[in-house]
Amino acid sequence: MAKPTLLLALAATFLSLAAFSATALNHHRAPAPAPHISETHAVEPQLKDAKPPEPYPGFYALVDKCLRKLSGNCGLDIFTAIFGDDKAVSDDCCVNLVAMGRRCHRKIMKATMLLPEFERREKTEIKNKDAEIWSHCVLVSQKSKFEYLWPHKPTTN
Repeated sequence: MAKPTLLLALAATFLSLAAFSATALNHHRAPAPAPHISETHAVEPQLKDAKPPEPYPGFYALVDKCLRKLSGNCGLDIFTAIFGDDKAVSDDCCVNLVAMGRRCHRKIMKATMLLPEFERREKTEIKNKDAEIWSHCVLVSQKSKFEYLWPHKPTTN
């Protein structure tokens, strides 16, 4: 089990990926002018915090689109369950995760695993935990859908 401070740092990194992809995709802003030669030394330290290269063009755009489908604190709830403690994902977040789709979930997982903070993490353990949570959420989602279609009516005797 990860230490709480490590978990918070990893969650912050995950959320910074979301923020990075959101700002990188802001097409409404004009591109920043090229830095002046005397300013390039000030820019260099920022480059070490850059995200890993995209596995293919448009990957981070897809990840950003997927992240936007998660509501409220569900992203953090799911992240904590997979990478942190053995906390279960809430039913509402399970429904949100399954509605987002397996493809989106896999892209978010891949983007997270590309971050340098996760290079030394046990990939098999994370994949197993991810599969366990996904299966649980599918069951919760199906139960939720079934209950929506056929609400339980209490019987009176």
